[in-house]
Amino acid sequence: MIAGVDAPDFERVPYQRSKQLLIGHFGLLSVTRNLEEFLAALEKFLAADSTRAASVRLHIYGGSMDAISALAIENFPYPGVIEDKGRLENDAVTGESGRLRVLKRMNEMDCLLLLHSTDAFCEEYIPSKYFKYLWTQRPVLGLIHSNPLLMEMLQEFDHWPAQNIAEIIHAFEELYRRWQADELNDRNTASPYTTGNAVQSIYDWVKQMQTDPQGYDEIDNLRLRDIH
Repeated sequence: MIAGVDAPDFERVPYQRSKQLLIGHFGLLSVTRNLEEFLAALEKFLAADSTRAASVRLHIYGGSMDAISALAIENFPYPGVIEDKGRLENDAVTGESGRLRVLKRMNEMDCLLLLHSTDAFCEEYIPSKYFKYLWTQRPVLGLIHSNPLLMEMLQEFDHWPAQNIAEIIHAFEELYRRWQADELNDRNTASPYTTGNAVQSIYDWVKQMQTDPQGYDEIDNLRLRDIH
């Protein structure tokens, strides 16, 4: 069971193709969750066709930049491709919160970049950022480290999980082709990972244990009296 995360009061806007392929990363970067591998793949992708650099942009939203990402950006041979947008704060004019502004910008992206940490515990961890990305129903490119469940969750909604530079480049090729053809449409599928669905799963399990306690004793070594 995946823990539920309920969507905020946020009105999605139907997708409109950007003039350039906009890839957006939202959130903190760190030495174990950085842009180095992504930019290495992006460099190879752009180098394969001299016209691509004018058509692709990476927008970075969030707080401070980690040293590894900063160095990778400094050494990136296509500086005009990367735009560090910084942190979105509350808007005093419109009254919009920073959180709402972030969700709106996510909604406007052609593709959202999910960076999965290389920390050992993250092999069994689902980033909360992925649930936020699902709220927008935009395509996601996820760089995944040793996490089969997260790979499966991305594939479930026709997103692009990648585990190495070759797979990232392959995802770029497909994203770029679909963007050119104006086929990077919204997924039009609401996230199933809600509090209500999580509670319903627990309820169904308890009801099944009550009707077939012996089967659960054999599978999970659980006894009905332990949950009373």
